[in-house]
Amino acid sequence: MGFYLTPWLRCQQARYCYRQALTQMRKGNVDGALAGLSQALDHAPHPANIHVELGKAHWQIGNTAAALEQFTAAIALDPGNVRAYGNRGLLHCQQGREDLALADWHQALQHRPGHALIHYNRGLLHFRQHNYAAALADFDVAIATNPNLAEAYLHRGHVHEQLGQPTAAAHDWELALCNDLNLDQARLKLHHLHQIHRDRALSQRLQAELGLKDITVEAEHQDDRLRIQVYRPMGVGINYFTLPDQIRDLLIGWQMDDVYSFDLTGQVQDQAVVEWRGHYKLFQGQPCPPARWHRVLLTAFVIFPPLGLPALACAMNLRQAYQRGDYPSALRASRAIQGLCRTGGIISFTLVTLLGGYWGYQRLYGPPEASAAPAQLAPATPVPAEADD
Repeated sequence: MGFYLTPWLRCQQARYCYRQALTQMRKGNVDGALAGLSQALDHAPHPANIHVELGKAHWQIGNTAAALEQFTAAIALDPGNVRAYGNRGLLHCQQGREDLALADWHQALQHRPGHALIHYNRGLLHFRQHNYAAALADFDVAIATNPNLAEAYLHRGHVHEQLGQPTAAAHDWELALCNDLNLDQARLKLHHLHQIHRDRALSQRLQAELGLKDITVEAEHQDDRLRIQVYRPMGVGINYFTLPDQIRDLLIGWQMDDVYSFDLTGQVQDQAVVEWRGHYKLFQGQPCPPARWHRVLLTAFVIFPPLGLPALACAMNLRQAYQRGDYPSALRASRAIQGLCRTGGIISFTLVTLLGGYWGYQRLYGPPEASAAPAQLAPATPVPAEADD
């Protein structure tokens, strides 16, 4: 009985050591994991998996040679071990042996064609090799197998970007963020793409509003200013002395509150020589927006104080904002004053109209006067007949 029980106990002990080693690996205790895996190797029912975990542990501490030996040993014991092929291919890729990596991943996919991570890793390698068609095919399979693989959406978006397909790229980056909100790279890509569309629309609008024929205008947002470049063909002139004022008037009229200045650069097309360069404050020379003090005071103390008092606070802050150069805040304060005073006047007029109407109604159709009740005759009291004498 003990002859048959001893191998079974050793197998169970190996399985226990294997599970404990995996726990130590998750805790970051690589040395403890290596000891447990080595102890479990002799009697484990599936030693190829032990070699794969040993290879990952050696790789984690930087011993890539030992990791490669362990992955190879796992493949020798189990030629169909997909994890061993996948990890060895990833190690080859990290070491720059891209052909060996592709060969290992090809072998892994022969045994398991729909492995999402192997398709994803091979797609990354194809992307790095500028083989965009093969990369796109691998990412498509990875996403079809695992629709929640956010990194696959991210890098498929990069492929679409390189292929000149910004709409498809933006769609993939949005899906990447839906699956993982911590993917800052996808968020930055979407922000950059939005910035490009915004700059292109602004450039077209500037060129159309300025009426510059045969002249190209390119605008780019940079923090709180615009970088505007003007390219003119040879033989076509531009009045650079009046152009900044024209641009300033347009930008102020468009109420671009996030822009405080702009740089203007002019040059001839196909020439590197810059013929004009200047930096201009957008609101330089603009008069202080009106505070409308008379309306503010009238609203605050006579017409409708609940809205007049906030208008009074805006009027007090308006001048300070203008003096410190924050023209957009001063302009917003002026608009708020106008809106508050107008609303207060409307509310006050409505209340007065309602009260006046009610008073007039009472005057015309007041309650009727009380009418006298008709007199009622008292009931006759019978008089007893007198007895005859």
